[in-house]
Amino acid sequence: MLLQPLRIAHISDLHVLDLAGTTWRQYLNKRVTGVANLLGARRNAHPVALAEKLADRLAKTDIDHVFITGDLTNLALDSEFARAKQVIARIGPPHRVTLIPGNHDLYTKGSLKSGRFEQWFSTYLSDNRNVQLQTVPGRRDHFPLVRVPAPHIRVYGLSSAVPTLPLIAQGQVGDAQLQRLEALVAAEPAEVTVRVVLVHHNLHRRHAKGDYMSQLLDRKAVAATIRRIGATLVLHGHTHNPHQGHLARLTAAPIPVLGCGSSTWHRQDKEYARFNVITVGADRLVSVVSHRYASHADQFELEHTDLLDRALQPDRAIAL
Repeated sequence: MLLQPLRIAHISDLHVLDLAGTTWRQYLNKRVTGVANLLGARRNAHPVALAEKLADRLAKTDIDHVFITGDLTNLALDSEFARAKQVIARIGPPHRVTLIPGNHDLYTKGSLKSGRFEQWFSTYLSDNRNVQLQTVPGRRDHFPLVRVPAPHIRVYGLSSAVPTLPLIAQGQVGDAQLQRLEALVAAEPAEVTVRVVLVHHNLHRRHAKGDYMSQLLDRKAVAATIRRIGATLVLHGHTHNPHQGHLARLTAAPIPVLGCGSSTWHRQDKEYARFNVITVGADRLVSVVSHRYASHADQFELEHTDLLDRALQPDRAIAL
């Protein structure tokens, strides 16, 4: 049977803000620095109206599935999760959307302990292979999340989100999760030809301060596992600027690693908000194109059509 190409949108780092109904007691933790940042350097940097416009755009186009690589919220508050869920519902039903948490979605130890992210997005985290997904508050045993947007495609959503100290945005996947990923891949049916890994934290290095404050602590182990399972594509969030690179392999084709940047990052004279559209064929990636928000037209417009080629350029190999 001839498989039709699948069009998948990648969005990330929506940072939906809604403080309705919160009390001062909810800020007696790491959130106090987060609120200061939201009232200062990042004031109005991620308009909710832009997230809604993006959701409506994705709902009305010929997109088959949408990946969201974390940071749906800013402070992991129930009010933010409720608003973010309303935004995502505008895209389409849960079977059309796959999402994973970012560090802002597990901003405090309390958010991890309560399983707040899982409570709000349980329908989006269900395993659509008809396998019962068990979630336990305070643990990450239900990751990697497995989704099947088409019979020949497997999507593995890792969680790199862990609570950290104020001003620190580091992440960690952990050995147990990586072992489960390898076991899941080993159990795949023969029809699987395309394997996509989602992770919030980036694998590539950034400038010295940003790399220390925001790094994926076990990126070498994560990259090694991604190489071993023969991933077709890795998508990440975390960096608000877009990124294209690849993991080189000695005896096989390199693995593209792409970050779309923040899909809602917008400030007056600077327009950063983007999303990517990935076309997947029967056994390979066909293309990756980006769309960027243009305020003069009040819409997302086509930006680049060659992101896959950019990612695979020799000088874009990721140095771990």
